[in-house]
Amino acid sequence: MWFTKISHIERDRQIVVAAFCIALALAIALSISGLSGGIERQLRDSRNTLRIAPVTGEIVIVEIDGRSLQELDQWPWPRGLYADAITELDRLGARQIAFDIEFSARSIEAEDKRFAEALSAISQPVILPTFRQRNLAGDTLRISESLPLPELREHAFLASVNVQASEDGQIKHYAGGMTTNGTPRPSLANMMAGAGGAIDASFRIDQAINPLTIPRVSFVDLVEGRVSKDNIAGKSVVFGNTAIELGDRYPTALFGVQPGVAIHVQAAETIMQGRVRSDANAPVVLGVLAMLLGGALAVHLRRRQSAANVGPGRIAAALGVGVVVLALVLDQASLVYIPLTGSLLLIGAFMASQRALLLLANLEVERLTDTASGLPNARSMQVKLSTHKSSPAIIAARIADYSEVSSMLTGEGRAQLDCAVARRLALATGIDLQVYRLDSGVFGWLARDPSDDGADELFNAARALFNAPVEAGNERLRVVLHFGMAADTISQAVDASEYARRRGLIWSANAQAMLEETQYRQRLLGELDEALENGAISVAFQPKLAFANNAITGGECLVRWNSPTLGRISPADFIPILEEKERIADLTLFVLREAMARQREAGASGHALNLAVNVSAQLLGDQAFVATALEELRGFGALERGGITLEITESAPLQDSETARDALTKLRDAGARISIDDYGTGQATLNYLQDFPAQEIKLDQSFIRDLAEDRKDQIMVQSTIELGHALGFQIVAEGIETGDILEILRTMGCDYAQGWHVGKPMEWDDFARFLFDYTGEGELPPSPQVSAAA
Repeated sequence: MWFTKISHIERDRQIVVAAFCIALALAIALSISGLSGGIERQLRDSRNTLRIAPVTGEIVIVEIDGRSLQELDQWPWPRGLYADAITELDRLGARQIAFDIEFSARSIEAEDKRFAEALSAISQPVILPTFRQRNLAGDTLRISESLPLPELREHAFLASVNVQASEDGQIKHYAGGMTTNGTPRPSLANMMAGAGGAIDASFRIDQAINPLTIPRVSFVDLVEGRVSKDNIAGKSVVFGNTAIELGDRYPTALFGVQPGVAIHVQAAETIMQGRVRSDANAPVVLGVLAMLLGGALAVHLRRRQSAANVGPGRIAAALGVGVVVLALVLDQASLVYIPLTGSLLLIGAFMASQRALLLLANLEVERLTDTASGLPNARSMQVKLSTHKSSPAIIAARIADYSEVSSMLTGEGRAQLDCAVARRLALATGIDLQVYRLDSGVFGWLARDPSDDGADELFNAARALFNAPVEAGNERLRVVLHFGMAADTISQAVDASEYARRRGLIWSANAQAMLEETQYRQRLLGELDEALENGAISVAFQPKLAFANNAITGGECLVRWNSPTLGRISPADFIPILEEKERIADLTLFVLREAMARQREAGASGHALNLAVNVSAQLLGDQAFVATALEELRGFGALERGGITLEITESAPLQDSETARDALTKLRDAGARISIDDYGTGQATLNYLQDFPAQEIKLDQSFIRDLAEDRKDQIMVQSTIELGHALGFQIVAEGIETGDILEILRTMGCDYAQGWHVGKPMEWDDFARFLFDYTGEGELPPSPQVSAAA
């Protein structure tokens, strides 16, 4: 509750400080615990993938590989083979020769001698390995040192080849040298790179150097003279085991398991390419970033009146991006490695903590206050109502077209609108009136229960306060209010205001009517699926006459709903509700499938029948509906015998022409006829509609009913028929109720007629009998009685 007792400015400042302290404590705790080490290793590997580079090619590996072991057919090899190998390398012009092979144990005396003589005979000293290792015998730790044979050492340099794997088994650091037999020895990598190295000091091997690019030759190819001078001349050459069966292999971070000799070359390349870099101290990096973040936040809080916006988070994010960019730049320059785990944790923890604390604060404040406008909210009004000594009237005021008005404003502009409306409403009964914001565009207050005459006066006066435009967000807006009044609950007053809005009333106290209307809509929606299954929803068929042969060649499918609980429901009532709640697709597909089934049945009886199904305009933009309708149409096997017509309201192509055109084209190509329904009631012209894939225009009945007496209707219908025919459309007239009108349309050249004079909507059995009874000659037969379901 303390959040509600301080100002927004102070609250947000305290949140920033608290979030910074939480984030810093968490970052320090993770660093001290050592848990950040694993995360940092993963980050290092990820960063190294951005700087992968090949070797210089100045060091060549002579591989003791699997092929050499097979072809030389002896292991260990006689040391005379090594003598032959270094002699060949000397002949090929090798700049430097080194071994990562132990020669501390004696072999055949003649072979050792031969190798020693070769070492003394070549043009430059060879580098031989030496190393120290720890051996644990029982509880005793002993240090053993390995040196080449004395006669081999006389004509060779000794280099340390000690490596130490890290806890994950990878060799990441490389010693600059080591003391063996009392003498400091530089490392093999340092000697191959031609660089000095501090004894017992180490550097990090750059594992972004790709060991797979190291030039290699097979030992057997070398001793048998199959290696070109171009591959060796002027280069350093190092012998090492690469055969899997000899072991000496280590996992690397980026390139999998590699032989130890490749690790030595990778270390040497790190020196040669200038990629030896130090690691910045992680606590120091964290401390510097914490000071920068703290300073930036302090400056922000001093300069801004409020920290309620996302400014602190953006500052932290910008600082975090800056640190990452700096680290990546230094990575590419191989200058210094900046650990990022602590820094990213500090930034991330601050942003998350600040957001979480702000959310908690807003939740606390929002209990009684609308945070956007600062007005007390519905909960606050409920608290006031529960403590009220008398029984006041609960008033709700609703902006009639709030969604349209608010669309012109930003969030700040909408808050200004709320406050401006509340200020004017406060004048309705006096300056002490407290106005509450109950919902988007809905306000409320408590008043003494007025009489009906008093209510008229109150709400007329309140509405008159808004005759002048309301200024908000640099806009001048005309606001119209509808009022609701209730004695018991806030929700009743809100419902009454919605009822007044829908009915165009200034005010209403009839919350029950709104409730009943809402319940009716919900019950109707709740019954839809069951009604489609149990027959409560059915299809009636109204005949359609073809003037060309005076035959009934089609009909329109009309939906009827006879609910066991709600009674007979008019399509004018349930169709708009289903469209609003996006359930009209289910109903339309039900009718489409019924039409297809009846069309097949008529075809089996010898009638080439076309049945029309109404399709709501909004369904042309429903991809799921269009796909299902296409599937149904493509599976419909009787199109050549009459088929299906889809009637689309005239306004459909005007709402989204590209989407409608695409959907109608696909439906037409799948076999459906397309009819533009209610033509003449919208804004479309024949010239406009000719671009759409329709074959038929259906004249609205408002132009047909008075056709016999109204000369203007006759002119319009005649001209529409002639122009429609010229553009390739067939014309259907609906609403024909007399024989005179039917004959007028016949003489005008109309193609099809529909109306009660032709036939009333009827159940299928009646419709089928109507088809059989009608012969196509003389007068139309009487229409069957309309059944209850129709």
